[in-house]
Amino acid sequence: MGVCALAAAAAALAQRGISQEHTAKIVLEDGTPLPTTPEIIPALNPKAVASNRAAAAICQFDVFANGTVQYVVHPQTDTFCKGLECLDAQPTDACPVRIRLAGYRTAEVTLHQGAVIVLKRLGDNEGTTISVTVLNAPKDARKAYENGVADMGRKKWDAAQKEFERAVAAYPQYAPAWSDLGETLVQESKPQEARAAWDHALAADPKYLRPYIQLARLALSEGRTEDAVSITTRALALNPVEFPGLYYYDAVADFRLKRLDDAERSARRAVELDTNHEIPVAESLLGSVLALKGDRAGAIEHYRKYLQLSPKATDADQVRQRIAGLESAAQK
Repeated sequence: MGVCALAAAAAALAQRGISQEHTAKIVLEDGTPLPTTPEIIPALNPKAVASNRAAAAICQFDVFANGTVQYVVHPQTDTFCKGLECLDAQPTDACPVRIRLAGYRTAEVTLHQGAVIVLKRLGDNEGTTISVTVLNAPKDARKAYENGVADMGRKKWDAAQKEFERAVAAYPQYAPAWSDLGETLVQESKPQEARAAWDHALAADPKYLRPYIQLARLALSEGRTEDAVSITTRALALNPVEFPGLYYYDAVADFRLKRLDDAERSARRAVELDTNHEIPVAESLLGSVLALKGDRAGAIEHYRKYLQLSPKATDADQVRQRIAGLESAAQK
């Protein structure tokens, strides 16, 4: 929505004695500036849509490059109105929206006066904690890191790698830059260089959790199961309640080592913490653990939950066959 349209909407509400304009803020979890202006899609008023009213959106807003959002909320009423002219109800400052930004998770949130919406990166960094090393990063390192993040969002891996290398050259303690450098190196099929980058990240900040999950994932992909256990054990000692992925990888490692009780415990924790269902495969893993432990009903329950969350998963048919097998065995 343009500034003029926003001002017009606010003025129309103000004429009716209604508090009009509100402000919220969108920021990135690592504290870097927004690479581009986010796309914001407002929720629609179902009654307005059904009656083809002009003001179908619950709110109107303008988004600025620095992440500031200014918006007005349309009063909701059952009466058919044209535009804002005959609206009677008092609006609140609540503006339900969907926020999209390349390289970050889509956020379904409700804006309200003074709200700060934190967008989280796509990938393994569920609820990433911010490294304290960010606070001391010099300006040139920060700028290179921001450029690298923007290039990652566009999947320009080679360009991102060069920017992250500039960042860590300017500031060798820049843990998030090392972490993202490793991610770009994986995308370029350079796993050993990636591992070295993640080791640098942990050396810079042992409490920064994201490199642990990256290293655990790499260890499992290379068949280094015991190494994966060592990595996840170190990370889990830091009580990463915002990292269900760490519990998932810990469960995978324990499952491969036939430590079924440990695998079940970690898989259940992963499922419990994954409130946004970003790791649906944890449900399938828990089903496999329970199947081996003889809990057919539990296994079927979690297999079905997995299929519900990922109906088009590449192993969906295989999981359906497992359910059928368990159901058949239960009837004998």
